Amino acid sequence: MDEDASRVYSFGPFRLEVRERRLLRDGRPVRLTGKAFDTLRLLVEGAGTLQKQEWLIDRLWPDVVVEQNNLQYNISHVRRALAGTPGIEIQTVRGQGYRLVAEVHEVGANAPPATSAARKSQRIHFAKAHDGARLAYAFLGDGPPLVKAANWLSHLEIDWQGPIWTHWLELLSRGRRLIRYDARGNGLSDWNPPSIAFEDFVADLGAIFDAAGVQRAPLLGMSQAAAVATAYAARNPERVSALILVNGCARGWRVKRSKRLHERFEALMELMRQGWGGKSAAFRQIFTTTFFPDASKEVMEWFNELQRQTASPENAVEILSALGDIDVRGDLGRVKAPTLVLHSRGDAVIPMKDGIELAGGIPGARFVPVESANHVWLAGEPAWGRFTAEFEAFFREVTP
Repeated sequence: MDEDASRVYSFGPFRLEVRERRLLRDGRPVRLTGKAFDTLRLLVEGAGTLQKQEWLIDRLWPDVVVEQNNLQYNISHVRRALAGTPGIEIQTVRGQGYRLVAEVHEVGANAPPATSAARKSQRIHFAKAHDGARLAYAFLGDGPPLVKAANWLSHLEIDWQGPIWTHWLELLSRGRRLIRYDARGNGLSDWNPPSIAFEDFVADLGAIFDAAGVQRAPLLGMSQAAAVATAYAARNPERVSALILVNGCARGWRVKRSKRLHERFEALMELMRQGWGGKSAAFRQIFTTTFFPDASKEVMEWFNELQRQTASPENAVEILSALGDIDVRGDLGRVKAPTLVLHSRGDAVIPMKDGIELAGGIPGARFVPVESANHVWLAGEPAWGRFTAEFEAFFREVTP
């Protein structure tokens, strides 16, 4: 495991010092050695979220096949070390994994803001797009800037409240100033913009760079936002220092000229007009199952509601139609920034072959296949651990 010397965590009366491999309680050492210490560190770094058994075992014993009782043995040691502390406990989710319930802060000279503080310090602003549409954007955390291009189904306020985006926001704002925004027709941005088209999305990203005062920064694009980020990076090389693309594509469903694909999306759009905004989640569940086939019932229910709250039926149809027109093949070869492309092997929303096409057209891009069927990686699944490691390693390479 990486022993980053800057990692020192505090929670309640405890202080966890990673480099020193030391746990203190009110300044006094607590005996916790070997894999038990590493287990606590993983739980602390993922505090508040479910850490899957399989992921914990893979991180603790990467080159050895072990039984689950080895993990259970470590958990029992950690529980004894933390015993008797109000407000701090390790919850067991039967058959799934473990969750540390505690308010964790990272301390030290280079520490990022604590999760709770980061939520409170989110600063929301509004900018005007090229055609006058209102765009909501937010700053989160402190440090060098990182811009996240807007993906569909986002909401600057609601994203903090559920199990899908919280761990993403915590990672992306750790030691950085994350700038993110809601796409037009979505979230807190204008629900009645003059138009909703792919080129609008690219122009809106530029408007956010300008409004946020970002001269040059790394840029992250997920799902259809990967194409938006790619186009912007190709056309504005002086503004983008690095590019991270997750589960994206170079061509939309209409551009692929597949009769079967065209019929499928036309049918989906008609269903959207009829069922997107209704009280019943039956139709939205179709999208949810496609996005998160391996998710828990809690995650699916939350995403069902997120869909309803982030866009009207009319906007949902227009956005999906606009995504069909994506075609950035002509931009790929003009990307100058170092690029990391990651894609889920089992992604049913955007197949991995699309990610390969995207990476294959960008000079020098590194492609990383990720073992997951989810379109957005959830906390606790092995894919999230893989992404975190790749993301942080890439940032160390491209950041002076």
